[in-house]
Amino acid sequence: MKKIVFALLALLLSSAMMAGNFVVISYSGRAELEKHFANPNLKVHFYTDSEVFATAERFDAQSMVMVDENAFAQNDLYTLVYCPKEQQQHYNALYSTENYVVVSGPAMPYKNDGAVAIFNKKASLAKLTREFPQVTEVNPFIQEMLAQVSMDSLRATVQFLQDYNNRIWNTDNAYAASDWIANRMRALGLEVEQQSFYVNSWYGTGEAAPNVIGIQRGTLYPDTYVVCGSHFDSFSWEAMYGSGNAPGADDNATGVASVLESARIMTQYQFEYSIIYCAYGCEEMGLFGSEAYASRCQEQGMDIIGYFNNDMNGYLYGDQIHIDCIYPNSVEPIGEYYRNVGSVYYPELPIRHVNFNEGDSDHTSFNNHGYMGIYPFEDYQNYSPYIHTPNDVIGTSVISFEMSQQYCRMNIACLAEIANPVTDGVEENGPSTGSGTFVVYPNPAESVLNVVAEGLQKVLVYNMTGQLIETIEVGQDHFTLSVSAYPAGIYTIQMVTANGVYNRNVVVK
Repeated sequence: MKKIVFALLALLLSSAMMAGNFVVISYSGRAELEKHFANPNLKVHFYTDSEVFATAERFDAQSMVMVDENAFAQNDLYTLVYCPKEQQQHYNALYSTENYVVVSGPAMPYKNDGAVAIFNKKASLAKLTREFPQVTEVNPFIQEMLAQVSMDSLRATVQFLQDYNNRIWNTDNAYAASDWIANRMRALGLEVEQQSFYVNSWYGTGEAAPNVIGIQRGTLYPDTYVVCGSHFDSFSWEAMYGSGNAPGADDNATGVASVLESARIMTQYQFEYSIIYCAYGCEEMGLFGSEAYASRCQEQGMDIIGYFNNDMNGYLYGDQIHIDCIYPNSVEPIGEYYRNVGSVYYPELPIRHVNFNEGDSDHTSFNNHGYMGIYPFEDYQNYSPYIHTPNDVIGTSVISFEMSQQYCRMNIACLAEIANPVTDGVEENGPSTGSGTFVVYPNPAESVLNVVAEGLQKVLVYNMTGQLIETIEVGQDHFTLSVSAYPAGIYTIQMVTANGVYNRNVVVK
């Protein structure tokens, strides 16, 4: 009996010790940040450019600020809310700075993408798993990819998502958007998963519309990845309370369009490294979707070279297209890489590193789980004033698809330079598959399209929004497809062969 009592007391004491104190610690520079992550007294949960949030078994008043004496005892999360000092009285803050407050449990954002959920998970310091390539000249195969980025295709995706009227994280429309994106990715031949996850937010709890993860496997290094992503959910106060819509055109149908357009083009090619295309649910409530995926990547030990976020790229301020890159100083190598790629492929494009203290996006989830992530963004001081309102629509909030096109091209260039396109055996009319070739011509086409592939079994035709237009059983290596009745636009021709499934994009005049 005494042994049982002592065991219970030991367990209770151990639990109390493990609970610890939720603290914030200021730091300066990468070396000091690394020391905090290596400190056995600390379990780091989240970090910013200047502060670490952690559970400390022993509290040190000289180096720490107490946030909560019993970490995660009352709630399964804390929320960092970006909020200026003059508005912070609206929150029951445990801790505050000039730019944000930290509260216990879920919290309503002050404005925009203004909340980050901090979970009782051990974070990892973002590290460089591979050297980013030093780009010195334009790769003609990548240049060919960039030339295919279509403003019409981007517009079609934004319009389709806008037409849902709202994609709030747990609504039927959000689930429908997740399914539609998944079907778009499947049509491109990607390995597709819809990842379920749970949300505890100020606007309800429960399952969210699932993340969509599409994988394009590399030929030499299938277990090493470069990742791009976007969130598909939307938000407005009017939609939350039933009096209006949350069309979310710029925030963030433009980001989804960039990811899907990148996948549409890049799946026509082969790469040595794998590429992952992501669309997350429930970003607006506190980065829940990307947190669920990035956390799982960390738990599984996935080898991710870099992450490129796509969130808001359609509101042009001023006359010149430019890119503001948001990322913490601790992941400067990926920022240098992004600017390097831009200087080679688009030397006239201004790109600058900025620190943003009004909101956040999904790159933070990757940085917090050990992966270098970057967030190319609209002008951080003059981004769309219409986001999170019923006026976040094409023509008001999305005013430059030329700008969206440029952001998408940079996304492709950065992914492709890392993933390294396979060029051996590539012919003028299409890549060699190793066990056969496929050719689709002429491109552009007006009346007929010739589809040639060894072991061709079936041809599927998708329009630019991913809708299946036609399915033809073939059973011969050469097939002539009539396109005279197709409306002018971009189509994906999917060839199902005995050797695999291949895609080719064509323009119908």
